Amino acid sequence: MVLDIRTKLLVMLLTATCVSLNNNVAVEIGMMLILSLLLILCTKNLHDLWLLLLYFGFVAIEFLVFPVVPDTVSMLLSMPVVNIRGFFPVLLCVFLIYKTTEVSQMMATFTKMHIPKKLIITLAVAVRYIPSLIEEWHHIRDAMAVRNVTGGIRNPVRRILLRVECYLVPLFISMIRTADGLSAAAIARGIDEPVTPTCRRYTRLRAIDYLMMTAAIALTAGCFYFTYFRG
Repeated sequence: MVLDIRTKLLVMLLTATCVSLNNNVAVEIGMMLILSLLLILCTKNLHDLWLLLLYFGFVAIEFLVFPVVPDTVSMLLSMPVVNIRGFFPVLLCVFLIYKTTEVSQMMATFTKMHIPKKLIITLAVAVRYIPSLIEEWHHIRDAMAVRNVTGGIRNPVRRILLRVECYLVPLFISMIRTADGLSAAAIARGIDEPVTPTCRRYTRLRAIDYLMMTAAIALTAGCFYFTYFRG
């Protein structure tokens, strides 16, 4: 299933609205299941369910571990387990947009929507920036595994500090080089020209987009009703 970027942005906005209104775990679980199903339908990859598994791990900790541990421990863990877990539906929407949206399609759609060009350029560079950093992180990890950098160090603190240094220093250097390269590539393609570019990747909203928008609005209205009238 292929959705338009406008549909996915509306789904993310309405999901954020539901997250801010909701205080019921059952509604939160329902949002996670629906969004996970949507992600699978769009990406056709079951490996993208790791966020859902992590979410249910947090739910299990709240309902199975918190009742049997001291109150001090439960208070310390309530921030990452309960509060941060509430943003998982929005994070899942961001993951959906990142995995299923091409930069050229996003730029074409935003240009048709008359969004300021400075914002479009910023988003385009940011979206291309993330995969480059992830790839560089994998290269650094592989290089450290081959060289066995921390193999002869027994002190765990020194091992952690050395690993952090070995990751962050080359990563920061790569970030600067990647930003310069992306900026040069964008300028070479005429992204900063004042004329309106042709939008070959622009597509109109289809029936599936209107259906998903209607379903998202209906679910948001249901969340609002459940929170304020059925509480």
